[in-house]
Amino acid sequence: MATIIKNDSQAFATGQPVREVAYDLTDFSGQAENYLDRVRAEATKIVQKAKQEAATVRAQAEAAGRQAAQEAIEQILDEKVAKQMRSLSPALQAAIGQIVDSRADWQHHWEGAIIDLACSIAARIVRREISNRPEIPLTWIRESLELAGNAAEITLHLNASDLNTLRNQVQRLTETMSPAAPARIVPNEEITAGGCRVETKFGVIDMQLETQLQRLAEEMT
Repeated sequence: MATIIKNDSQAFATGQPVREVAYDLTDFSGQAENYLDRVRAEATKIVQKAKQEAATVRAQAEAAGRQAAQEAIEQILDEKVAKQMRSLSPALQAAIGQIVDSRADWQHHWEGAIIDLACSIAARIVRREISNRPEIPLTWIRESLELAGNAAEITLHLNASDLNTLRNQVQRLTETMSPAAPARIVPNEEITAGGCRVETKFGVIDMQLETQLQRLAEEMT
């Protein structure tokens, strides 16, 4: 331990001698070391904090830069896409128009095909029923005569085979519906089985199966 002692005593006006004082340099040295340690620790903290703040600022700057760059890229892409879309707009509109037209044509085609198929199936079914149910031709004859009304001259065209089979029933039907001027009944090979055609001076009433199905198909299209 280093100690400094002041040997010469001096008397002051009071007459009291001054006592010798010893200074311990080791204490001062330790205090200085402790102070320096605290200073170094504070300096280290300051440096670390500064580094952290610098890293944070750098990261924020990089993020901001990336964001700005991303926004710039997106803006450029948006402008390019908008420009390309403007240039492609007429072609796209034309393509859409073609698709719509093609769809309409396709729909019309298949609707017609479905209706034709339905009519073919119906014709096959009705023809089979006509061969087993003679009341069907008689019903069509009655409907034709009703449409003819009170026309003075009525000519009823029937398929020759139907006329041979249903002559008596048809004769009674015409006499009942037109007692004043019964219809003239004639065989006609152009008339399909089960059908009939009524002619008056006002027009023609065609009740053949094919004609009825054709009218039905026209109503459905």
